[in-house]
Amino acid sequence: MSTTADVQSSTSVTVTVHTKGQDFDESTVDQWELKAARRALKNLKNVAGDQVMMDLLKEQIDAGDRFHKELVETAGGAWRESRTEFAVRGLTGTQLTNWFRGQAGAGEFGDKALLVNAHPEHYVEPPTYPGGMVETIGGHLTRFKVAMVPELPPVIAEYLDPAYPQTLAQAELTLDDGTAFAYCVHQARDTETGAAVVVRVIYPATSPDSLIEGHCEHLAIEFRSWIRNAAAAA
Repeated sequence: MSTTADVQSSTSVTVTVHTKGQDFDESTVDQWELKAARRALKNLKNVAGDQVMMDLLKEQIDAGDRFHKELVETAGGAWRESRTEFAVRGLTGTQLTNWFRGQAGAGEFGDKALLVNAHPEHYVEPPTYPGGMVETIGGHLTRFKVAMVPELPPVIAEYLDPAYPQTLAQAELTLDDGTAFAYCVHQARDTETGAAVVVRVIYPATSPDSLIEGHCEHLAIEFRSWIRNAAAAA
């Protein structure tokens, strides 16, 4: 096993695997690898969770605080959104909204495993927070608190879309010192086949495209997980 570099892929080489009495292509092996990676991450998060994880990540978390504070300070009160939409079949917007509010309506998930395992880069819920997360945002480990708010600041409320009448969550995200650095605006509606869902996190306008686009992918991963959780519960 190489200890100096990650396994490199090549577009000029393909592999067919023969095991368990049959042939499998690389897409199947990719699924096995993903399943193993999820299993390993769950184990590590269970073994080294809470304050142990916080201590391990302290320097990276502190750097994340500085990064996001600078974005807020340079944005001058202007914002931009990361946005991901879902077309869901077999689960209504009402069902999803009820499930999500039931889990996270107070700003923290009732079932912590559903929160931490919704995305590989959900590292830990800070043990001293009533609700929050340490996750990767814009390439930086970011520690934040979550507070559900009955009203959003006017400049953020402009992102609300009346075409989605059901509110999954509207929340303010703050750094450890109380600086508001992002807002969540998550909505849904019922459709003939299930649900249409739009989830957004609103960041300072000086956030780079890599942060915005990266968090679009983040939202796709975590909310697909929660949609599946909601469907299983239904």
